[in-house]
Amino acid sequence: MAATSEFSREVGIGPWPEGHLAVALEASAAERRALARRFHLVDLPALSARGRLERSADGRELRFFGRLEAEVVQSCVVSLEPVSATIAEPVERRFRLVDDASDLAREVEVLLDPAEVEVEPLLGPSLDLGEVIAEELSLALDPYPRAEDPYALLPDLGPDVSIGPEPTPERPLAALQKWRTGRPQ
Repeated sequence: MAATSEFSREVGIGPWPEGHLAVALEASAAERRALARRFHLVDLPALSARGRLERSADGRELRFFGRLEAEVVQSCVVSLEPVSATIAEPVERRFRLVDDASDLAREVEVLLDPAEVEVEPLLGPSLDLGEVIAEELSLALDPYPRAEDPYALLPDLGPDVSIGPEPTPERPLAALQKWRTGRPQ
C-alpha cells in the first residue's frame, strides 16, 4: 500500500473488540479531488464504503467484507467528452499480520484457486482501510470509458481529398497471370 494516501483511514489492530468492527467511510471533497487526480478522473462526486472488519480466532488474520459505492466522471477514450458512471462493487480483502520485515518474505503464497481471495501481508500496528477502498476504486474503473455515440461528437473533417488519379486495385492473382502469359511455351 502507498506510504501516504489521499484517503487515509487508519484502523488500529491492537486491542480488538469482541466480534467485528462496523466500518463506514466517506471521502471528503478534498480527498475526492486528490483521488480524481491520482486516477486521472474528470471528477469524483461521491465515494463511500460500508462493511465490517473481522479478526480470525488466532488473531493473525484480518478480513474486510463490504461494499464500495462511487460516482465517477471519466474522459471518453474516443471523443474526450465526460462520461459519468456509478460504481457499486462488493469488496473482500484478507490480511495476515506479520511481526517483522523478514516474515514478509515467508508470507509469499501461491494462489491455486482463482476464486480464493489473496491474503496480503500486513506489517505494523494499523490497517489503512481508506487506501484499501482507493485501490478497489481503481480496479472498478472502466479502463475504456465511451460516450453514448463518441464518433458523432467528433468534428466533421470534411471530404477525404486525394491528389492524382484514383488507383485501380489490382486483382489478387494478377501477378501470377502476368507471369503465366509472359512465359514462352
